[in-house]
Amino acid sequence: MKDLRRRVVHAGSRAGARLRRVEWSIRARMTMLATLVTAVLSVFAVWLVLDHHHQHETTHRIRHVYGADLEMVHRFAHRRVPPVIDVEAVAATQLVDRAGRVVSASVRVIGQPRMATFVPSRRPSATDRRLCDVPGFPGRCMIVAAMWVPALGGDLVAYSALPDPLWYGSEALLAQLLAAMAILLVIVAVGTYQLVGRTLRPVEAMTAELAEITATDLGHRVPVPAHHDEIRYLATVVNDTLELLEAALRRERRFTAEASHDLRTPITGAILRLEEALLDPDAADWPRMAKDLLSDVERQQAIAEDILTLARLDADRTAQHEHTDLAELARTELRRRLPGRVPIRTDLQPGVVVSCDRLLIARLLANLLDNAQRHAATAVTVAVRAEDGTGVMAVFDDGAGIAPEHREIVFERFARLPESRERDPKGTGLGLAICREIAHAHRGTLTIEDPGQGTCLVLRMPLVN
Repeated sequence: MKDLRRRVVHAGSRAGARLRRVEWSIRARMTMLATLVTAVLSVFAVWLVLDHHHQHETTHRIRHVYGADLEMVHRFAHRRVPPVIDVEAVAATQLVDRAGRVVSASVRVIGQPRMATFVPSRRPSATDRRLCDVPGFPGRCMIVAAMWVPALGGDLVAYSALPDPLWYGSEALLAQLLAAMAILLVIVAVGTYQLVGRTLRPVEAMTAELAEITATDLGHRVPVPAHHDEIRYLATVVNDTLELLEAALRRERRFTAEASHDLRTPITGAILRLEEALLDPDAADWPRMAKDLLSDVERQQAIAEDILTLARLDADRTAQHEHTDLAELARTELRRRLPGRVPIRTDLQPGVVVSCDRLLIARLLANLLDNAQRHAATAVTVAVRAEDGTGVMAVFDDGAGIAPEHREIVFERFARLPESRERDPKGTGLGLAICREIAHAHRGTLTIEDPGQGTCLVLRMPLVN
């Protein structure tokens, strides 16, 4: 029994999960929503119409019963009252004396007890009530009006009654309203379905075009609608995203090809040296070969570490930042450095505080200093200052400089100018690319500016408020 109960509960949960997973298209959801809202508004409108009709009919019937009472006042004032009264405007009438005895009545209620017990407060006032226990009208509620009649032989109370109108007025009126509501709902449902379908047609075209795009073919673009609306903006954003994706893919392919080439060269050299040595092991200079192989392995390790650093920077832009004084960071990094080929001068303005990852900015500064010392003629200068709401760290060298047409190329991955290859054959061509990625990770920029002589690399980052 427990197993059976467990199976039933499990089956119920799976059925509930399937119901929860039911997905409706936007067209179906909008059609259902518009139809539901229209139905609610239509029901409210029908209720208003029926309520207005009921109040109007009630007022009309109250006017008739009072009119019947007034007719009896005019007919029997100071006159003798006949036992049978004929009043066509109402369903029933009675004349009742002060003792509660029915003196006269219409044909419908002859022999019936008095139809009401309430009386007007004083003559010549009148009053009316809605009663559901009027003799002669079982199961019906009636509107009963009472009025004093100064008849011959004593004052009498005239009662006149008409059926209380039904809340829906009449079956014909209710049928007409329900038919009109049904027609309106059909029109709204069909119109909404067609309108939403026409509105989403550009989205369907965009979806079909996107379905044809693959990682190997990013040349397709989604069609842009002619109307200046949100869908046109969506198509424009999608096309811009595809442009960026295609450009990123081209960069990745070029990066992969260049990385493969730079890694293949030392590996191929090492294989050739080993093969030559193994052909004549006795003649091989093994210590020198080991030194050459170590150099090749160190180059491969440097390339691999730089590639890993770039990959981490591309994948993770959420490093833990802390408020850092750039001048203090630069002094700390300079104290750690060993003396280089040329001296390093400083021009550090204190109080330039930015939010950054200290390790990454120290890595950036170290790369810039290494690059500057390789190309400087006599000295390198590090400067820190605040400028227009940004913290600026600049590294100058008085070397030959970089031609204007090459000032963006040097930031590309594995890009190395001939002069750089001569001065640093073991370089990876990734140092400045890593520096720029670090700058972008801190919402900053890294550019080459013209100092007049030599090269000036400038890092700009937002200051802490």
